[in-house]
Amino acid sequence: MSNGDGKFDQGRYVTIPETKNIKLPIGGKIRLGIKTVNEKGISHPVELPYFVCPPEVKAVFGEEPTELTVFFPSKVREEVFPQAYEKYGGNNALLCKGDGEVSKTAQRLNLENGRWEDVKCPCEHFKKWDPKTRTGGCDKVGHLYFMIPEVSIGTFFECSTHGTVSISELNSAFHLADITTGGRWAMIPFRMKRVAKKLKIPGTAKMKTHWVITLEVAASTEEIRRVMAGEILYLGQQKNAKYQIEAPGLPEENKAYPREDTDEETAARKEKAKEAQEAEAVYQKESKVKAEQLKKDKAAGKTALRTPKEAKAITEKRNKFRADLKKEIEEYAKKYGINKWADLIELGRRYKIFHKEIYTWHTAMDLLVKDPKVVKEFKEKIKADQEIATGDLPF
Repeated sequence: MSNGDGKFDQGRYVTIPETKNIKLPIGGKIRLGIKTVNEKGISHPVELPYFVCPPEVKAVFGEEPTELTVFFPSKVREEVFPQAYEKYGGNNALLCKGDGEVSKTAQRLNLENGRWEDVKCPCEHFKKWDPKTRTGGCDKVGHLYFMIPEVSIGTFFECSTHGTVSISELNSAFHLADITTGGRWAMIPFRMKRVAKKLKIPGTAKMKTHWVITLEVAASTEEIRRVMAGEILYLGQQKNAKYQIEAPGLPEENKAYPREDTDEETAARKEKAKEAQEAEAVYQKESKVKAEQLKKDKAAGKTALRTPKEAKAITEKRNKFRADLKKEIEEYAKKYGINKWADLIELGRRYKIFHKEIYTWHTAMDLLVKDPKVVKEFKEKIKADQEIATGDLPF
Protein backbone atom coordinates (compact mmCIF):
# COMPACT_ATOMS: atom_id res chain seq x y z
CA MET A 1 0.00 0.00 0.00
CA SER A 2 1.47 3.37 -1.02
CA ASN A 3 1.38 6.51 1.10
CA GLY A 4 0.17 8.46 -1.95
CA ASP A 5 3.20 10.55 -2.86
CA GLY A 6 5.63 7.72 -3.57
CA LYS A 7 7.97 8.78 -0.73
CA PHE A 8 9.25 6.55 2.07
CA ASP A 9 7.29 6.98 5.34
CA GLN A 10 10.01 7.09 8.05
CA GLY A 11 7.56 7.19 10.96
CA ARG A 12 5.33 4.28 9.99
CA TYR A 13 7.28 1.46 11.65
CA VAL A 14 8.42 2.40 15.13
CA THR A 15 7.60 -0.60 17.37
CA ILE A 16 8.34 -4.32 17.11
CA PRO A 17 5.84 -6.42 19.15
CA GLU A 18 8.53 -8.71 20.56
CA THR A 19 10.52 -5.76 21.94
CA LYS A 20 7.73 -3.51 23.21
CA ASN A 21 8.32 -4.25 26.93
CA ILE A 22 10.01 -1.32 28.68
CA LYS A 23 12.57 -2.23 31.34
CA LEU A 24 14.18 0.03 33.91
CA PRO A 25 18.00 0.13 33.82
CA ILE A 26 18.71 -1.65 37.10
CA GLY A 27 22.20 -0.66 38.19
CA GLY A 28 22.36 -2.52 41.47
CA LYS A 29 20.47 -4.37 44.17
CA ILE A 30 19.95 -3.36 47.76
CA ARG A 31 19.45 -6.40 49.95
CA LEU A 32 17.96 -6.98 53.39
CA GLY A 33 20.30 -9.72 54.55
CA ILE A 34 23.16 -12.01 53.61
CA LYS A 35 23.48 -15.71 52.88
CA THR A 36 25.52 -18.06 55.02
CA VAL A 37 26.20 -21.79 54.94
CA ASN A 38 25.55 -24.06 57.92
CA GLU A 39 27.55 -27.13 58.93
CA LYS A 40 25.48 -29.31 56.58
CA GLY A 41 26.47 -27.18 53.62
CA ILE A 42 23.00 -25.69 53.23
CA SER A 43 22.80 -22.03 52.30
CA HIS A 44 20.26 -19.97 54.24
CA PRO A 45 19.56 -16.25 54.69
CA VAL A 46 20.46 -14.17 57.72
CA GLU A 47 18.44 -11.03 58.30
CA LEU A 48 20.30 -7.78 59.05
CA PRO A 49 18.95 -4.60 60.70
CA TYR A 50 20.36 -2.40 57.93
CA PHE A 51 20.38 -2.21 54.14
CA VAL A 52 23.15 -4.17 52.39
CA CYS A 53 24.16 -1.72 49.68
CA PRO A 54 26.56 -1.63 46.72
CA PRO A 55 29.73 0.50 47.13
CA GLU A 56 28.35 3.59 45.38
CA VAL A 57 25.41 3.76 47.81
CA LYS A 58 27.63 3.16 50.85
CA ALA A 59 29.76 6.11 49.73
CA VAL A 60 26.73 8.39 50.27
CA PHE A 61 24.80 6.79 53.15
CA GLY A 62 27.53 4.89 55.05
CA GLU A 63 28.47 1.24 55.48
CA GLU A 64 25.34 0.11 57.35
CA PRO A 65 22.50 2.54 56.56
CA THR A 66 19.11 2.05 58.20
CA GLU A 67 17.50 4.82 56.15
CA LEU A 68 17.77 5.80 52.47
CA THR A 69 16.27 8.73 50.54
CA VAL A 70 14.66 7.31 47.40
CA PHE A 71 12.52 8.54 44.50
CA PHE A 72 10.04 6.73 42.28
CA PRO A 73 9.82 7.58 38.55
CA SER A 74 6.13 6.68 38.33
CA LYS A 75 3.08 7.31 40.49
CA VAL A 76 1.64 3.90 39.54
CA ARG A 77 2.28 1.39 42.34
CA GLU A 78 2.12 -1.59 39.97
CA GLU A 79 5.04 -0.16 37.97
CA VAL A 80 7.39 0.59 40.88
CA PHE A 81 6.37 -2.23 43.24
CA PRO A 82 5.04 -5.25 41.28
CA GLN A 83 4.14 -8.30 43.36
CA ALA A 84 3.53 -11.92 42.42
CA TYR A 85 4.17 -15.53 43.34
CA GLU A 86 7.40 -16.61 41.71
CA LYS A 87 9.35 -19.83 41.32
CA TYR A 88 13.06 -19.87 40.54
CA GLY A 89 15.49 -22.54 39.40
CA GLY A 90 18.83 -23.45 40.91
CA ASN A 91 20.59 -20.81 38.83
CA ASN A 92 18.20 -18.07 40.07
CA ALA A 93 16.41 -18.05 36.69
CA LEU A 94 12.68 -17.29 36.80
CA LEU A 95 10.64 -20.41 35.93
CA CYS A 96 7.07 -19.40 36.78
CA LYS A 97 5.17 -16.28 37.79
CA GLY A 98 1.51 -15.78 38.73
CA ASP A 99 -0.79 -14.06 41.21
CA GLY A 100 -2.32 -17.19 42.69
CA GLU A 101 -5.87 -15.96 43.07
CA VAL A 102 -6.73 -12.96 40.89
CA SER A 103 -6.30 -14.06 37.26
CA LYS A 104 -6.18 -17.79 38.15
CA THR A 105 -3.31 -18.20 35.67
CA ALA A 106 0.46 -18.03 35.67
CA GLN A 107 3.18 -17.95 33.05
CA ARG A 108 5.54 -20.93 33.22
CA LEU A 109 8.71 -21.52 31.21
CA ASN A 110 8.61 -24.70 29.15
CA LEU A 111 12.12 -26.09 29.66
CA GLU A 112 11.87 -28.24 26.53
CA ASN A 113 11.12 -25.53 23.95
CA GLY A 114 12.04 -22.38 25.90
CA ARG A 115 8.58 -20.79 25.45
CA TRP A 116 6.41 -19.19 28.11
CA GLU A 117 3.02 -20.87 28.49
CA ASP A 118 -0.12 -20.05 30.47
CA VAL A 119 -0.88 -22.56 33.25
CA LYS A 120 -3.45 -22.82 36.00
CA CYS A 121 -2.61 -20.97 39.19
CA PRO A 122 -2.42 -22.01 41.97
CA CYS A 123 -0.79 -25.33 41.09
CA GLU A 124 1.00 -28.11 42.96
CA HIS A 125 4.00 -25.83 43.63
CA PHE A 126 1.95 -23.03 45.22
CA LYS A 127 3.52 -21.93 48.54
CA LYS A 128 5.45 -25.21 48.78
CA TRP A 129 8.63 -23.38 49.49
CA ASP A 130 11.46 -24.05 51.95
CA PRO A 131 12.06 -20.82 53.92
CA LYS A 132 15.46 -22.07 55.10
CA THR A 133 16.95 -22.55 51.63
CA ARG A 134 14.42 -20.41 49.68
CA THR A 135 14.02 -23.22 47.12
CA GLY A 136 11.56 -25.95 46.19
CA GLY A 137 8.40 -24.10 45.27
CA CYS A 138 6.93 -20.66 44.66
CA ASP A 139 6.61 -17.83 47.14
CA LYS A 140 5.30 -14.28 47.28
CA VAL A 141 7.79 -11.57 46.36
CA GLY A 142 7.63 -7.84 45.83
CA HIS A 143 10.19 -5.98 43.70
CA LEU A 144 10.68 -2.34 44.70
CA TYR A 145 12.26 -0.17 41.97
CA PHE A 146 13.53 3.32 42.80
CA MET A 147 16.11 6.02 42.10
CA ILE A 148 18.72 7.48 44.43
CA PRO A 149 19.62 10.83 42.80
CA GLU A 150 22.46 11.42 45.25
CA VAL A 151 24.09 8.35 43.68
CA SER A 152 22.86 8.56 40.07
CA ILE A 153 19.84 9.94 38.19
CA GLY A 154 20.26 7.49 35.31
CA THR A 155 20.35 4.28 37.33
CA PHE A 156 17.59 2.44 39.16
CA PHE A 157 17.99 0.15 42.14
CA GLU A 158 15.95 -2.89 43.14
CA CYS A 159 15.09 -4.15 46.61
CA SER A 160 13.14 -7.43 46.79
CA THR A 161 11.20 -8.66 49.79
CA HIS A 162 9.45 -11.97 50.54
CA GLY A 163 7.92 -10.81 53.80
CA THR A 164 4.16 -10.41 54.08
CA VAL A 165 4.60 -7.66 56.66
CA SER A 166 7.07 -5.66 54.55
CA ILE A 167 4.89 -5.98 51.42
CA SER A 168 1.83 -4.81 53.40
CA GLU A 169 3.82 -1.90 54.88
CA LEU A 170 4.93 -0.73 51.43
CA ASN A 171 1.44 -1.09 49.91
CA SER A 172 0.02 0.92 52.80
CA ALA A 173 2.69 3.60 52.32
CA PHE A 174 1.81 4.02 48.63
CA HIS A 175 -1.91 4.14 49.47
CA LEU A 176 -1.26 6.85 52.07
CA ALA A 177 0.91 8.76 49.56
CA ASP A 178 -1.99 8.67 47.09
CA ILE A 179 -4.25 10.26 49.71
CA THR A 180 -1.84 12.87 51.10
CA THR A 181 -0.41 14.01 47.76
CA GLY A 182 -3.46 13.51 45.55
CA GLY A 183 -1.57 10.80 43.68
CA ARG A 184 1.32 13.17 42.88
CA TRP A 185 4.20 11.31 44.52
CA ALA A 186 6.33 10.60 41.45
CA MET A 187 9.81 12.19 41.73
CA ILE A 188 9.38 13.38 45.32
CA PRO A 189 11.58 12.00 48.12
CA PHE A 190 10.58 9.10 50.34
CA ARG A 191 12.39 7.90 53.44
CA MET A 192 12.90 4.14 53.13
CA LYS A 193 13.71 2.64 56.54
CA ARG A 194 14.47 -0.62 58.32
CA VAL A 195 12.18 -0.65 61.38
CA ALA A 196 12.31 -3.23 64.17
CA LYS A 197 8.98 -4.98 64.86
CA LYS A 198 8.01 -7.89 67.08
CA LEU A 199 6.38 -10.55 64.90
CA LYS A 200 4.84 -13.87 65.85
CA ILE A 201 6.69 -16.94 64.59
CA PRO A 202 4.10 -19.05 62.68
CA GLY A 203 3.10 -22.23 64.47
CA THR A 204 4.36 -21.03 67.85
CA ALA A 205 3.46 -18.55 70.56
CA LYS A 206 6.91 -16.97 70.40
CA MET A 207 7.72 -13.49 69.17
CA LYS A 208 10.90 -12.45 67.39
CA THR A 209 12.22 -9.09 66.25
CA HIS A 210 12.37 -8.53 62.49
CA TRP A 211 13.40 -5.44 60.58
CA VAL A 212 10.67 -4.63 58.06
CA ILE A 213 10.77 -2.01 55.30
CA THR A 214 8.71 1.16 55.63
CA LEU A 215 8.22 4.20 53.40
CA GLU A 216 7.10 7.72 54.19
CA VAL A 217 6.82 10.88 52.10
CA ALA A 218 9.65 13.30 52.88
CA ALA A 219 8.33 16.43 51.13
CA SER A 220 6.09 19.36 52.00
CA THR A 221 2.99 20.43 50.08
CA GLU A 222 4.91 23.34 48.53
CA GLU A 223 7.75 21.06 47.41
CA ILE A 224 5.29 18.67 45.81
CA ARG A 225 3.67 21.61 44.01
CA ARG A 226 7.07 22.68 42.60
CA VAL A 227 7.65 19.21 41.16
CA MET A 228 4.18 19.02 39.61
CA ALA A 229 4.55 22.55 38.16
CA GLY A 230 7.82 21.56 36.48
CA GLU A 231 9.88 24.10 38.43
CA ILE A 232 12.29 21.33 39.38
CA LEU A 233 12.75 17.80 38.07
CA TYR A 234 12.98 16.21 41.49
CA LEU A 235 13.56 17.22 45.08
CA GLY A 236 16.99 16.75 46.56
CA GLN A 237 17.80 16.63 50.25
CA GLN A 238 17.30 20.08 51.71
CA LYS A 239 20.80 20.08 53.20
CA ASN A 240 22.38 19.63 49.77
CA ALA A 241 20.94 22.05 47.23
CA LYS A 242 23.23 20.89 44.43
CA TYR A 243 20.78 18.04 43.71
CA GLN A 244 17.98 20.42 42.78
CA ILE A 245 17.63 21.03 39.04
CA GLU A 246 16.12 24.49 38.62
CA ALA A 247 13.76 25.51 35.83
CA PRO A 248 15.21 27.04 32.62
CA GLY A 249 15.65 30.79 32.78
CA LEU A 250 16.65 30.96 36.43
CA PRO A 251 20.17 32.36 37.00
CA GLU A 252 22.74 29.63 37.55
CA GLU A 253 24.98 29.90 40.56
CA ASN A 254 28.42 31.33 39.69
CA LYS A 255 30.72 28.34 40.08
CA ALA A 256 33.86 30.52 40.03
CA TYR A 257 33.25 31.85 43.52
CA PRO A 258 32.67 29.55 46.51
CA ARG A 259 29.64 30.10 48.71
CA GLU A 260 30.38 32.16 51.82
CA ASP A 261 29.76 30.56 55.19
CA THR A 262 26.79 31.72 57.20
CA ASP A 263 27.29 33.28 60.63
CA GLU A 264 26.12 30.03 62.24
CA GLU A 265 28.61 27.94 60.23
CA THR A 266 31.47 30.33 61.06
CA ALA A 267 30.60 30.23 64.78
CA ALA A 268 30.37 26.42 64.72
CA ARG A 269 33.77 26.14 63.03
CA LYS A 270 35.39 28.44 65.60
CA GLU A 271 33.79 26.50 68.46
CA LYS A 272 35.08 23.21 67.04
CA ALA A 273 38.61 24.67 66.73
CA LYS A 274 38.43 25.89 70.33
CA GLU A 275 37.37 22.45 71.57
CA ALA A 276 40.27 20.85 69.69
CA GLN A 277 42.75 23.26 71.29
CA GLU A 278 41.37 22.58 74.77
CA ALA A 279 41.55 18.81 74.21
CA GLU A 280 45.17 19.10 73.05
CA ALA A 281 46.04 21.17 76.14
CA VAL A 282 44.52 18.53 78.44
CA TYR A 283 46.42 15.76 76.62
CA GLN A 284 49.75 17.61 76.95
CA LYS A 285 49.14 18.22 80.64
CA GLU A 286 48.27 14.56 81.34
CA SER A 287 51.32 13.40 79.38
CA LYS A 288 53.59 15.64 81.46
CA VAL A 289 52.11 14.31 84.71
CA LYS A 290 52.59 10.70 83.58
CA ALA A 291 56.19 11.36 82.54
CA GLU A 292 57.01 12.90 85.93
CA GLN A 293 55.39 9.99 87.79
CA LEU A 294 57.33 7.45 85.71
CA LYS A 295 60.56 9.26 86.54
CA LYS A 296 59.76 9.09 90.26
CA ASP A 297 58.84 5.39 90.04
CA LYS A 298 62.16 4.59 88.36
CA ALA A 299 64.06 6.43 91.05
CA ALA A 300 62.18 4.52 93.77
CA GLY A 301 62.60 1.15 92.04
CA LYS A 302 58.87 0.70 91.53
CA THR A 303 58.90 0.02 87.78
CA ALA A 304 57.69 -3.36 86.57
CA LEU A 305 60.92 -4.42 84.89
CA ARG A 306 61.19 -8.18 84.32
CA THR A 307 63.86 -10.63 83.28
CA PRO A 308 63.60 -12.17 79.78
CA LYS A 309 62.57 -15.48 81.36
CA GLU A 310 59.75 -13.84 83.36
CA ALA A 311 58.57 -11.92 80.29
CA LYS A 312 58.55 -15.14 78.22
CA ALA A 313 56.46 -16.96 80.86
CA ILE A 314 53.91 -14.15 80.93
CA THR A 315 53.66 -14.15 77.12
CA GLU A 316 53.18 -17.93 76.99
CA LYS A 317 50.46 -17.74 79.64
CA ARG A 318 48.69 -14.97 77.73
CA ASN A 319 48.90 -16.90 74.44
CA LYS A 320 47.51 -20.06 76.07
CA PHE A 321 44.58 -18.14 77.51
CA ARG A 322 43.90 -16.63 74.08
CA ALA A 323 44.05 -20.04 72.33
CA ASP A 324 41.78 -21.68 74.93
CA LEU A 325 39.22 -18.87 74.68
CA LYS A 326 39.25 -19.05 70.86
CA LYS A 327 38.63 -22.81 70.99
CA GLU A 328 35.86 -22.34 73.56
CA ILE A 329 34.03 -19.82 71.37
CA GLU A 330 34.42 -21.97 68.25
CA GLU A 331 32.99 -25.05 69.97
CA TYR A 332 30.13 -23.02 71.41
CA ALA A 333 29.29 -21.50 67.99
CA LYS A 334 29.28 -24.93 66.29
CA LYS A 335 26.38 -26.00 68.50
CA TYR A 336 24.32 -23.30 66.78
CA GLY A 337 25.48 -24.05 63.23
CA ILE A 338 28.17 -21.37 62.93
CA ASN A 339 31.47 -22.81 61.69
CA LYS A 340 33.33 -19.82 60.30
CA TRP A 341 34.88 -16.85 62.03
CA ALA A 342 33.68 -14.70 59.14
CA ASP A 343 30.09 -15.47 60.19
CA LEU A 344 30.92 -14.87 63.86
CA ILE A 345 32.45 -11.50 63.06
CA GLU A 346 29.44 -10.52 60.94
CA LEU A 347 27.16 -11.50 63.84
CA GLY A 348 29.26 -9.52 66.31
CA ARG A 349 29.23 -6.43 64.11
CA ARG A 350 25.50 -6.75 63.56
CA TYR A 351 24.87 -6.65 67.32
CA LYS A 352 27.42 -3.85 67.84
CA ILE A 353 29.75 -6.08 69.88
CA PHE A 354 32.51 -5.62 67.30
CA HIS A 355 33.23 -2.29 65.68
CA LYS A 356 33.55 -1.88 61.91
CA GLU A 357 37.35 -2.18 61.88
CA ILE A 358 37.24 -5.79 63.11
CA TYR A 359 37.54 -8.10 60.08
CA THR A 360 39.61 -11.11 61.29
CA TRP A 361 39.52 -13.48 64.23
CA HIS A 362 42.85 -12.02 65.39
CA THR A 363 41.36 -8.55 65.90
CA ALA A 364 38.17 -10.06 67.35
CA MET A 365 40.18 -12.00 69.93
CA ASP A 366 42.12 -8.85 70.85
CA LEU A 367 38.80 -7.48 72.12
CA LEU A 368 37.40 -10.67 73.66
CA VAL A 369 40.46 -11.52 75.80
CA LYS A 370 40.25 -8.14 77.52
CA ASP A 371 36.74 -8.39 78.96
CA PRO A 372 34.82 -11.50 80.17
CA LYS A 373 31.58 -9.47 80.01
CA VAL A 374 32.01 -9.05 76.25
CA VAL A 375 32.60 -12.81 75.88
CA LYS A 376 29.39 -13.53 77.82
CA GLU A 377 27.37 -11.06 75.73
CA PHE A 378 28.84 -12.51 72.52
CA LYS A 379 27.76 -16.04 73.50
CA GLU A 380 24.27 -14.83 74.36
CA LYS A 381 23.92 -13.25 70.90
CA ILE A 382 25.21 -16.41 69.21
CA LYS A 383 22.54 -18.42 71.00
CA ALA A 384 19.76 -15.89 70.34
CA ASP A 385 20.60 -15.44 66.68
CA GLN A 386 18.98 -18.69 65.56
CA GLU A 387 17.87 -19.51 62.07
CA ILE A 388 14.17 -18.69 61.62
CA ALA A 389 12.28 -21.50 59.92
CA THR A 390 9.40 -19.45 58.53
CA GLY A 391 8.36 -18.19 55.15
CA ASP A 392 7.38 -14.85 56.60
CA LEU A 393 10.86 -13.36 56.86
CA PRO A 394 10.67 -9.70 55.83
CA PHE A 395 13.39 -9.98 53.20
